[in-house]
Amino acid sequence: MNINTDEYMDASDAADILGIKRARISQLCNEGRFPGQVKIGHFWLIPRAAVAGYTRGKPGKKKGGGADGSK
Repeated sequence: MNINTDEYMDASDAADILGIKRARISQLCNEGRFPGQVKIGHFWLIPRAAVAGYTRGKPGKKKGGGADGSK
């Protein structure tokens, strides 16, 4: 497998950019939240584009709004 390391960053760099802890980045990777992520040994490599496009919250879920539309 050939990986262009210029297009990827490690979990620590991603955590710094997103302002969250490295452990949370690992959790997100385990959930598959960064398209194109790769695990090598114990380390995650995350595409820079996936970090730039990351939005908080669960995919497919919208905040607020119960059955009656209230928050």
